Amino acid sequence: MASEPQYPIREVSRLTGINPVTLRAWQRRYGLLKPARTDKGHRLYSDEDIALIRQILHWLEQGVSIGQVKGLLNNPQPVEEGSNWEQARLRLLTAAGDLNLGRLEAELVELASLYPAELLLRHVIEPWLAALARLERPDSQLIEQSATALLARVFTQLLTIKTGPRIAVARVGQGHGLSSLLTCFELQGLECRSLELGLLEPLQLPLAVERLKCDALVVVLGGGLPQSWFAERVQCWPEHSFFIGELGRVYAEQGWLTRPHENTVSELARKHDATFGVV
Repeated sequence: MASEPQYPIREVSRLTGINPVTLRAWQRRYGLLKPARTDKGHRLYSDEDIALIRQILHWLEQGVSIGQVKGLLNNPQPVEEGSNWEQARLRLLTAAGDLNLGRLEAELVELASLYPAELLLRHVIEPWLAALARLERPDSQLIEQSATALLARVFTQLLTIKTGPRIAVARVGQGHGLSSLLTCFELQGLECRSLELGLLEPLQLPLAVERLKCDALVVVLGGGLPQSWFAERVQCWPEHSFFIGELGRVYAEQGWLTRPHENTVSELARKHDATFGVV
């Protein structure tokens, strides 16, 4: 027996990590979802709809394009894993290399509208940025700078959410300058507003916490932080402070990092729901 539709779109977004814009695009462009409607026209989703969204995410994780998912839902079959992500990275790299910033912008906007932020960042954006940094050609600096500047502009324009928990995001140590902006983009997929603080000196936090008025602080960990850095700042972090980045595990194994940490904010939301419940 089918369950009654009961979840508004923002609740579905919170449960699945798929922002409302993407959910609407899946319905409108690909007919993947058919939610019920209230008398006022608002979408209502059932448990079956949420299960279907998780099936869609499974296929996307395998590298299937969103346009191919509907056929696989009805007739599952083996796929070439990762192919859609590889093609997306190649399109971005080609557009950047050609200095075709118009095409690059169109590709970024399209990808951001159709794919969940967590998957897009992990499978496309982060590997693409790494590939840009490895380019070996006379104009490599121009290509990387123009592409990353455009990415920053596009993602900043996409940060449009007006309600939801407000999360401050900062970076510490040596890392990519875009890391905190990418985290803000991922937080929007979790229905959170964000406030980007840039490169942070935690010793100043006690002077700013009351004025920031944020529900939590997420810190992107970079390299080059010694034990003394953590020891001197252990009392500076607000109560709801969380750390992300692959180096978190290294720092934690040394006993230097005692706050919750994961690779991404999406993992924080899944694994630390009791304390990161603002997401």
